[in-house]
Amino acid sequence: MWVHLSFMRRAQREGWFTEHPIGVREITRFTLTTPMPLRSNASQKIIESGVLATRTGATSLLEIEFDGHRRKERVDFRPHLPVIFQL
Repeated sequence: MWVHLSFMRRAQREGWFTEHPIGVREITRFTLTTPMPLRSNASQKIIESGVLATRTGATSLLEIEFDGHRRKERVDFRPHLPVIFQL
């Protein structure tokens, strides 16, 4: 979940959230692999802003990085979900 309250400091916002059971604190990167390039104006804005990185590949896959991948762990949910967590 993304929260933006311009009138609050980060430390105040972080106080609202409890720690996740696996110990992750924040999402630091999204990388989407897709067979077709993203072309919509909305997707281009998200890519330009740095929220989402993309690459072309044979099958769709979403990689979600947590905490800068500091633990150097990887959880691959394929074939049930096209998702990889990088912890």
